[in-house]
Amino acid sequence: MKSIKTIALILAFLLLLCSCSGGKTETVTGGSYMLATGKAGGTYYSFGTCIASVWDKYTQSSTNIATTSGSVQNIEMLLKENADLAFVQNDILYYALEGKEMYEENPQKGLSVVANLYSEYAQFVVNASSGITTIPDLAGKTVAVGKYGTATEAAARQILEAYGVTYDMITVKYQTFSEAMDELNSGSIQAAFAVSSLPSANILEYSQTHEIRFLPISLTQSAAFKRSCPFFRDGMILNEVYGTENSVSTVCIDVLLICRNNMPSANVFSITKALFDNTDEVAAGHAKGEDINAVTAAETLVGSIHSGAKQYFESPAEETKKDGKTENEEASSEAE
Repeated sequence: MKSIKTIALILAFLLLLCSCSGGKTETVTGGSYMLATGKAGGTYYSFGTCIASVWDKYTQSSTNIATTSGSVQNIEMLLKENADLAFVQNDILYYALEGKEMYEENPQKGLSVVANLYSEYAQFVVNASSGITTIPDLAGKTVAVGKYGTATEAAARQILEAYGVTYDMITVKYQTFSEAMDELNSGSIQAAFAVSSLPSANILEYSQTHEIRFLPISLTQSAAFKRSCPFFRDGMILNEVYGTENSVSTVCIDVLLICRNNMPSANVFSITKALFDNTDEVAAGHAKGEDINAVTAAETLVGSIHSGAKQYFESPAEETKKDGKTENEEASSEAE
């Protein structure tokens, strides 16, 4: 009887310890990371450099920045363990996980979302004098849709088809957006398509000398569109962005920070905490930092949130996320 009571007491003590810990993930310091971004000088590269400096400051880690061609290469680097973290557009992650488009019949596994960072916008741009006001008006026209086989080209094709316009109804130009804007200027094409953050540098430059118009896009165009492209969100291009006459509806994709599933939860928790406890510093270092917050960061349309990041986002210490720093971090900053 005595031994049974002893065992019961031990079990009760262990349960008490578990309940007190609450499954809390401890932060880790030190270590090194490789962050796959984008082209040197581009938004992914400069924003990644800003984020890495915040991580390194608050976790005493060392983060190296890899310049890449973008999302597809970044996923490849993660899967080959040549990178620990990466920026990826959520449509590319969707294709990878589902084995579609450039990953057709070759689904990729083992990838998790750390955070949804900000949005990029689909933009069908035409000259305001063209008389083209809707996507169906593009039938019979020459349209630049992006380089063949890219996510931009896939998005253009999907949006056109949602409005009943197939490639055999237009003259397709597979061009970079920079090339497309040159041809829009010369009149060789009637419309150009881009997916970018706002404002696009190319469109902004073009709008300084040309009156432009954006063609409206909506997820409500068809139920099939929403089913086949679950990575799109509704968005809006406000008239003040480019000085257009009217604001116009469009669709957006999310830019995600992702990692491998097998990245330790404590490490992911630590870098997530360092980032979202210090969004004021990120915003001071890069304009895109103004778009990130701990609420929208946990909302992903594609993939699953890594357990370490989920631990942070589900933490009850909401005041910490709102204020930007914990009391200990504020004291540390003052000491510095």
